[in-house]
Amino acid sequence: MRILVDESVCRTLTTVLRQRGDDVTAISELGTPGIPDEQVFTLAERQQAVLITRDYHFTNPLRFPSARVGAVIYIRHGNLTSEEESALVVHFLDTHPLDAYRGTLVTLAKSSTRVR
Repeated sequence: MRILVDESVCRTLTTVLRQRGDDVTAISELGTPGIPDEQVFTLAERQQAVLITRDYHFTNPLRFPSARVGAVIYIRHGNLTSEEESALVVHFLDTHPLDAYRGTLVTLAKSSTRVR
């Protein structure tokens, strides 16, 4: 699976996803800190990647329509350790085939998952 990890997400997740065998691009490794959201989204669109982020701006469907990328997975802000954040995302990916959420906005929180 092609995944683009936004710089707002813990680096541990990038490592864990690569260990799973996912094709991961991490914004934090591109050498362009503070890259505008529009450029992040364009990269996800070009790669048809699943964008994983903690940036609330990506939940705006008018500005960032999830149908144009693999999907947008938004990790809802909370007091999560990097291990908890990684486990939350990996659990979702392990229990939901990509075709079940392709082109949607997925909101992950400690106690809930929402797909729209």
